[in-house]
Amino acid sequence: MLISSENKYEAGYDQQSIDWESLKSRVAELEKNTTKTIEQTEELSELYCMWARELSENNNSFNEILDLFAKAETVLQSTLALGNDDEIRRRLGSVYLDRAVIYNDYEKFELALESYAQALATLKPLEDKGDGEAKYDIAGIRLNCGIIHQDLGEFEKAKADFDNSFTAFRALEKISDFDTRFYMAKVSVAQGNLFWDMGEPLDKIVDAYNRAMRLFVELIDIGQMEHERELANTLLLRCKATYENYVNREFESETERLNKIGDILIDIERGIEILEKLAQNGNFENRFDLFQALMTKGTMFLDIDKKHEAYNVFERSIHDFADFINTAEPEILNSFAIAYENRGIATIDIGNIKEALADFDKTIEIKEKILSKEFGLDEELRTIFLPTLVTSYANRANAYASLDHLEQAKKDVQHGIDIVNSLKDELGDELDEIKQILENLLQQWK
Repeated sequence: MLISSENKYEAGYDQQSIDWESLKSRVAELEKNTTKTIEQTEELSELYCMWARELSENNNSFNEILDLFAKAETVLQSTLALGNDDEIRRRLGSVYLDRAVIYNDYEKFELALESYAQALATLKPLEDKGDGEAKYDIAGIRLNCGIIHQDLGEFEKAKADFDNSFTAFRALEKISDFDTRFYMAKVSVAQGNLFWDMGEPLDKIVDAYNRAMRLFVELIDIGQMEHERELANTLLLRCKATYENYVNREFESETERLNKIGDILIDIERGIEILEKLAQNGNFENRFDLFQALMTKGTMFLDIDKKHEAYNVFERSIHDFADFINTAEPEILNSFAIAYENRGIATIDIGNIKEALADFDKTIEIKEKILSKEFGLDEELRTIFLPTLVTSYANRANAYASLDHLEQAKKDVQHGIDIVNSLKDELGDELDEIKQILENLLQQWK
C-alpha cells in the first residue's frame, strides 16, 4: 500500500462529487490571476493534482496527467522562490508524493523513486524544524520506496527503507496526534514479506507478522474494526510462510509434521472466520480475500493427503464464487481456474476420474481464454501464465490415460511439449524438468 497525500490537502473540494466543469473554470480563473495569494497558489496546485488523479483513475492520457503535475510544481516553485514559506514547501512535497504514486501505478518505478526523492528533499527542511506532518510524510515515503525497491529485487535498499520508516513512525507516536500504529503495522507486514523473499529464518519472518498483528489488534480493540481485514490477511501470510518452511524441513516423524501443519490449518480457519464475516457485505475485495484463504486451506489439505477435505473446500470455492468466471482480471480468473484444477486433482485421487476430467477441461478452457488474443494479455503475463497451462494439459492427459483414452492423452502431452518449446527463448532451461516428464509419458504410452 502506497501512502498518498490525496486526502490531506482538500482545498475545500470533494473529489467524489465535484463538478469538473466548475473545477476547470476555477483553474482558468486562477491561472489568469497574476497576483495570486499564497492560499490561491495552494488551491491552484491542489486543483491541478485533483485533476491529474481523476484522469489517472479513468486511465486517461499519461502525458496529460504529467503535464498537470508539472503545472502544479511550476506554480509552487515560482512562489517558493519569493520566500521560504513552509506551507508552499509542504504543498510542493505533496505534489511530488502524488506524482510518485501515479508513476508507480503506471509501473514507472524508477521515475517514481525520483519523484519520491524530490519529495524527501523538499520536506526535509520542515522535518528538521520538528514539523510532525513532514515527519509523517517522510516516514510514508520511506515505506513506499521500500515497496518499490523490493519489487525491483533491491532487497538491501528495501530493508533500509523499511527500517527507517518503522523507526520514524514509532517516534511519531510520542510527538504527533497522527494514527501511526496503522502504518507501523503496514511496515511490519512489508518487512515480513521482504524477509520471506530474502530467505531469512522463519523466526524473523514470523516476528514481523506477529508485530503487525498485535498492532492491528490494538486498533481493533479501540473500535477501528476496519482493520480486521488486515489482521486476517496478515495471519494468512504468517501461515503461508510457516507452511512453506515446514514443507522444506525434515521432521523426526510424519506425525510431528502433520501436527505442525494441523496448527497452521487452525490459524487459517481463524482468518477464514474473520473474512467470512467481512464478505457478507458483498464487497469484492473481501470476497476475493476469502476465496484466496479457502484456496490456501484446500491446497494444504491436498498436500497432506486429505483428499475429501480438499475436495469439499474447492467445491465451496467454485460454488460460492461462481461469478469470478466473468472477471476481466487475468490473475483472478487464473485463480478460479486453479480451483477447478485442484478439485480435479482431489477428485482423481478419490477415484472419480470422469468428474476429474471435466474439471481439467474447465481449467484448460479458462486458461486458454486468458491466453487468447481477444483477452489482450501482454507478453510478460503470457510468459507467466503459459507454463501453468502445460501442467493442466499434463493433468488432463493422466486422466485420459486412466480411462484408456491414450490418443487424447498423447495429444495433450504434445500440446504441453509444444508450449515448453515455444518458451525456450524466454525461460531457457526452466521448464526442462516438466518437458522430460511429458516426453517420458509419451514413451510410456507408445
